[in-house]
Amino acid sequence: MTAGISQIQMLYNPEEDRILFRVNSTDNKEFRFWLTRRFSIMLLKLLKDHLESDPDVSLQGTPEAKQAVQQFKRERAMSSANFREQFRGDNNDLPLGAEAKVAFKLTYSIKDENLNLGIQPKQGQGVNIVINRDINLSLTRLLLEAARKGDWKLDEWMAGASAANGEKKVIN
Repeated sequence: MTAGISQIQMLYNPEEDRILFRVNSTDNKEFRFWLTRRFSIMLLKLLKDHLESDPDVSLQGTPEAKQAVQQFKRERAMSSANFREQFRGDNNDLPLGAEAKVAFKLTYSIKDENLNLGIQPKQGQGVNIVINRDINLSLTRLLLEAARKGDWKLDEWMAGASAANGEKKVIN
């Protein structure tokens, strides 16, 4: 199933030692996944690859210029993001069920400006979403904030690099 994003929520659950990832689609469907630390690291790596594939950044001649462009884009995206709005989930359809599924498989490709992201449980149906760079920045922020509450130290993983050059990838 492919869906456009209207809202994203990430909450660390200490009892599960997982992050509850909730996505509301533009057609009022809600998808719920538990993200393990391992899965979160994989997700952060590909979010980073997507941001680094931005030609406005990659074509800069110096690391300082790349950082300046990234910072400008981050500030612009964060100024238009709404992190205060209550997550709307009361009247949503739950195509994968009310219980969150443990995210197991991550598929992705980077095409043009967008990251095509698939999240699937070990068995059963998952979700495919398209993420532009502004949504990527918001998603990265939410994931890192939730991970900090679990003391997962995922900020360190953001410093690592893995190259994605537009090919279809599958990560288990």
